[in-house]
Amino acid sequence: MRNSSQQALIKLILVSIISALIGTSFATPNSEGIQIYQKNVHLSPEHKQKLADDITRYRNADNLWDVLRDEFSLPHYEESYAVQVKIEWYMNNQDYLLRSASRAAPYLYYISQQVRKRHLPAELVLLPIVESGYNPFSVSNMGASGIWQLMPDTATGLGVKRDWWYDGRRDVIASTRAALNYLAYLQSFFEGNWLLAIAAYNTGEGNVLAAIKRNIREGRDTDFWSLPVAQETRDYVPSLLALAVIISHPDKYPVYLPPVRNAPYLAQVDIGTQINLKYAAMLAGISNKKLIQLNSGFKGPSTSSKGPYKLVLPIENVEQFTENLARSPLNRSINWIHYKVKSGDTLFSISRKFSTTTSDIKKMNHLSKNNIHTGTNLLIPRNGRLQENQSDDEDTAPMQKLIALNDNDKSDVINIANKLRKIESIEPIIHHEKLSNSYPLQPGDTIYMVRSKDTVEKIAKRFHISSKILIEANKLRNKSLKPGKQLIIPTHKVAISSTKSLTSSSKKLQPGDTIYMVRHGDTIEKIARRFRTTASAIRVTNLIDNNSLSEGDKILIPTHARG
Repeated sequence: MRNSSQQALIKLILVSIISALIGTSFATPNSEGIQIYQKNVHLSPEHKQKLADDITRYRNADNLWDVLRDEFSLPHYEESYAVQVKIEWYMNNQDYLLRSASRAAPYLYYISQQVRKRHLPAELVLLPIVESGYNPFSVSNMGASGIWQLMPDTATGLGVKRDWWYDGRRDVIASTRAALNYLAYLQSFFEGNWLLAIAAYNTGEGNVLAAIKRNIREGRDTDFWSLPVAQETRDYVPSLLALAVIISHPDKYPVYLPPVRNAPYLAQVDIGTQINLKYAAMLAGISNKKLIQLNSGFKGPSTSSKGPYKLVLPIENVEQFTENLARSPLNRSINWIHYKVKSGDTLFSISRKFSTTTSDIKKMNHLSKNNIHTGTNLLIPRNGRLQENQSDDEDTAPMQKLIALNDNDKSDVINIANKLRKIESIEPIIHHEKLSNSYPLQPGDTIYMVRSKDTVEKIAKRFHISSKILIEANKLRNKSLKPGKQLIIPTHKVAISSTKSLTSSSKKLQPGDTIYMVRHGDTIEKIARRFRTTASAIRVTNLIDNNSLSEGDKILIPTHARG
């Protein structure tokens, strides 16, 4: 028995050590609700198997909506008139519920785990539906932002980072932690009364406390339903309770909610440095729009120069991203910097200071006039070395672009660098109908890294192009491909044809809607005026803002909603 016990102990220690070592690069599921992976992980067979197990677990998991309804713990006051009014509204506006639930799907498991971790009521998972319809880009008239609609001062008090590059209120991961910490505080402040805590989340604990004191002075009840709070707050709490009632009784209130797996869907990859978001999307094999949606905290075309350096990806895309990233060292050249306009500055003086042109500054910042105002933030394209008298206000951290390399072919370095320069060039790119010997990368095209067992035919089929076009675009002398080689995929031609099919799709478009390709200098407001719709309708439909609008992108214009 003694030897057996010692052997068991040794095995336990070894398992713990191995688990700890693996955990430095690949994490197991935990109460955080999101898988965390460290930077530059080149997946070993063991890591790949672990990731495959995570993906299998996700695909076979139960429906999270069923789990949530069993975990609801608050009284829902279903017979209350105020709750019944909200139930009726939701049942008459099921399209709103469907949109909200669809937006919530990527984040729902993470948020539910964060709620469980803090031992909070499961009903709080539904609160972002009331706040923002689960839209991370939502901004209120009062300046509240993100799915939890945090005000700037509130966010700062909760430790949410905000700067020129990044707004943690829009970051679902960061804002969820802050919002739930705030709700836990409010629950403690009101001695466990969750209706008062939820009301205070909407209007502030000071207003709720003042209403309680007033009722005490007047000899009235101090429960939520009796308090003289603003009408918005009187509607706010019943809205949440009504949602919980509807989800708790699917037979009584039949609504369609897209299934959500009760397992981690999201992974957070710590890159350790800045990265261009479009290039990151290409490495991960997902659309730029989807990457921006999952990483909505970033306000520009790249991650922050000062952190955070973590990218959120679907767990199914982690292997492709990490494998491609491991082959793609960083180019540390400075391509542009952030500059805050000072008193006395002009576009001409700024262009002289940074060895660039006023035309390039105007193009990069979508300026139509030469007038600039003190305090305005500008992106300055870098052509030369930094001035010696550069001030501390200038953010000189580089936007470090990733360049894919082929270790066995040094000429690929130059080719890929040229491709990326064409991707990010601020000059318009001329479209050629025929592929020439020096085929130029165009908006909508893709750079693809050849993987094991790939063939020209398989790649062409995957991207819905002909093998001939693929061969001509990349000047391939034969059809044999080496893993790690970079190929240009002229998918802009497919995008043009797919736009036609998208226009005829009743699932994505409604009668009167339009697919529009973003042009140089466009803003959401300009596009909205051109199509006589609203800027907010375009933002909500496409989950974008002006910072994520890029030349060559295709967006849906909801012109059916004019007026």
